[in-house]
Amino acid sequence: MSSKRSSGRSNERSSGRSNERSSGSRSNENEDFSLRLRELLSTNKKKKRNAAKLLDETCNHIKKLNGEVDDLSNRISELLNSSETESSNINANILRQFLQQ
Repeated sequence: MSSKRSSGRSNERSSGRSNERSSGSRSNENEDFSLRLRELLSTNKKKKRNAAKLLDETCNHIKKLNGEVDDLSNRISELLNSSETESSNINANILRQFLQQ
């Protein structure tokens, strides 16, 4: 039984690292998008033809971010509705810490 608990904790740690990497990659992706957007804006001042491209990319990025928000909302709901008491307490604490950041 103790081996199950330790492997569960190992999975939680791995999952945490995965989430950190995922969060970091989203941050880098947003920075890259921001830089491209600035570049398009400066280009747009010189050449008016990029306005449609800029608008399309911005809309697509916003849709993608909305999808990520929906996914995170669903995950939060799953965590809060978890039937395991110990797991629920841990997940609730993780959620509180996350929301306080």
